[in-house]
Amino acid sequence: MIKVKEKKLNLFLLITLIVGTIIGGGIFNSPTDLILKANPMAALIAWLIGGLGILTLVLVFYKLSVIKPEMNGGIYTYAKEGFGNYVGFNSFWGYWMGAVFGNIAFISLFFKTLNSMLGSHQLSPLMCFIGGSIILWGYTAITWFGVHEASILNAVITIIKILPLLLVVVIGIFAFQPHIFNVPDWTTVLAVNQTHVSFGNQISGAMSTIVWCFVGIEAAVSMSRRASRPRDVGKATIISFVIVLVLYISISIIPMGILTAKELSQTSVPLAAALSHTALGVAGSLIIKIGLLVSLLGALLSWFMIGPEIAYVTSYDRDMPRAFKIVNRHSVPGFALIVYTIIMQGCLLVLLLPQLQTAYTIAYTLAATMTLVAYLLSALYGLKLAIRENLGIGFKLIAILASLYSVYMLVASGLEYVFASAIIFALGIPLFAGAPNKMSKKEKWLAAVIALAGVIALILIINGKISF
Repeated sequence: MIKVKEKKLNLFLLITLIVGTIIGGGIFNSPTDLILKANPMAALIAWLIGGLGILTLVLVFYKLSVIKPEMNGGIYTYAKEGFGNYVGFNSFWGYWMGAVFGNIAFISLFFKTLNSMLGSHQLSPLMCFIGGSIILWGYTAITWFGVHEASILNAVITIIKILPLLLVVVIGIFAFQPHIFNVPDWTTVLAVNQTHVSFGNQISGAMSTIVWCFVGIEAAVSMSRRASRPRDVGKATIISFVIVLVLYISISIIPMGILTAKELSQTSVPLAAALSHTALGVAGSLIIKIGLLVSLLGALLSWFMIGPEIAYVTSYDRDMPRAFKIVNRHSVPGFALIVYTIIMQGCLLVLLLPQLQTAYTIAYTLAATMTLVAYLLSALYGLKLAIRENLGIGFKLIAILASLYSVYMLVASGLEYVFASAIIFALGIPLFAGAPNKMSKKEKWLAAVIALAGVIALILIINGKISF
């Protein structure tokens, strides 16, 4: 078999990879997701707090990419180096399954949006499932022919999907009305339903949405072995963070000054509803819905590049079965790509349910929870490294804050999701057991605890003691 020479990703492609990965459906749905949990001013404060928290994680990733450029497996490698093979595997497994659930959330929102455009001709759950399956295997075919080629397509899609978002910002500024944004008793009474919700609970409630919006900030770190220059990885992460933070705050907050809290809570595509109240009218609404569909397809493509890549690196380090490091003639981990798609195909059965919004919310919250575990392990490794190699008080403080923020986010996302994630981690035990690296005695004990927690969580869910 003739092997095609691998093409590397430059700074621009790394930036569009990160931005394209982060900007999926969350940004389009964020005004509604946030207004259900927090008043406009509280949501703005939550964005600032969340942005600072994510910034600490970004700075940890940046520092680690500079001082440890040889660790090209990203958050999996950091956890493995800091806490051993099995913990490293769990970082990978949580992140990988988080990507799977995130992709299912993208597809769920894709068809929810599409149905909102079709009116009385909406697709049935079965048709949504068939359509979702076609998208999955179509992207499998695209990714099969090379990461560089897929990244160029992703760059084009990323630019296209940013344009309608910029339209919302520009048009929305002129339609923004301060009296709608400044709701009365905003620190104690939730405007959407007039129930009493403290300021602290509003902030905590908004955090699960905010962290979901930033999932993917580590994309360049995860793809670092594909980078033309190792130093571009950290640079791309910082630049992408700034771009996305400004865009997200603008997109989330501006509609809160155009539509009332109740109106926002009742719309399935809040940005479309916001533009429909401007001079663009129905045309603006249609532009946003098309932009959302493109955005979701673009984010899905980004994760199709990342998912097989991290499985390959984990297998290369002997923490996954050997088959996952098999690459095709285009240097793509072919076996990992197929398995990744098959797992998503199984999870896609949620599209057969009529409650697409519920499926979307559960999928993205579980994805955020699983990913946060990997973030926490990376932050803790950064802290461990800072202490061991005396990297300075500044980085030590950043690593401490990143660790504390990750813990806070796990709690804010909902302890029921944290507990439920034990089921997913338990399902990964047979994979690690089949890897060349064998479990130590301590790792076997840890696996036993995870398995027990997973069984208990499953029993509680079946008995209705844990609900989502």
